[in-house]
Amino acid sequence: SVYVPAHWRESREGTMVYFRGDGRTLGIDQTDQPKSDPVADWKAQRNYRLAAGDFPNYNEIRIAEVPYFKKAADWEFTYNNGATHVSNRGVIVGPSRAYGFWWQTSGNDWAAAAPILQLVYDSFRPDPSKVG
Repeated sequence: SVYVPAHWRESREGTMVYFRGDGRTLGIDQTDQPKSDPVADWKAQRNYRLAAGDFPNYNEIRIAEVPYFKKAADWEFTYNNGATHVSNRGVIVGPSRAYGFWWQTSGNDWAAAAPILQLVYDSFRPDPSKVG
């Protein structure tokens, strides 16, 4: 479970569940086969996505380990000359369960949206049967 503003729209695209509202996007993904090193995983995904041309005018802010559940890392960046700001958090909660949190706002809205992202992280509770 996780907090999401009640008026945000929910949609599913493949394995992702998206919540959108107020010009912000929260995407949550889940895997039963987590990579052992979230930082290395984000670096590999960054290299792949940049080679594919997914983030024009990419500017990396950081890829770093963060203290969250068993293991976690944040990949934060802007693209479109700073018009779009993203935080992508990979979280290992157990030996066979990990989640990804995609948070996207406009560059101008980033600071104002930060408390909602923190509330998402603070409220997240994975399925207790999958945490080990």
